[in-house]
Amino acid sequence: MQNMFRYFATAGFSALLAGNVLVARAQNVELVTKAEKEIEVVEKGAKVKKLAPPEKMVPGDEVVYTVSYNNKTGKPAEKVLITNPVPKYTRYKDGSATGDNTDITFSADGGKTFATPDKLIVTIKDKSGKDITRPAAAAEYTHIRWTLKQNVAPGQAGSVRFRAVIL
Repeated sequence: MQNMFRYFATAGFSALLAGNVLVARAQNVELVTKAEKEIEVVEKGAKVKKLAPPEKMVPGDEVVYTVSYNNKTGKPAEKVLITNPVPKYTRYKDGSATGDNTDITFSADGGKTFATPDKLIVTIKDKSGKDITRPAAAAEYTHIRWTLKQNVAPGQAGSVRFRAVIL
């Protein structure tokens, strides 16, 4: 799992990777990314779903990526962007990106441009070699970007999430 993490932000950052957790710092915000697997357990006689560190992952398994952010400084963080590539050897699960109070956009060109799914296009060659454009499929997304709609106040925390399927 360690090679599946890469993190981008609007400002310089430092990162430390340990197991299935990536810790990064950008602007005044600490970011912690976890890769987990949803499992079903029995609690008090009822089946419940929980997230747990993956012990073994195989093609077809779904990984849940959660990026938690926390402003541990005394200054507000402004215009925070969290940009996460879809990890290598995985495919983004359509409709799985979530984040309260965020605008979510996607890239299908390696993170060069971002748009909402209804406006995201790809250019391909037709049989004659002519370039044609068409809407991008979720399986073609290369990056996900969350734009926080508000500043992150000192002490404020939150998280964003997406799912990917191992190829």
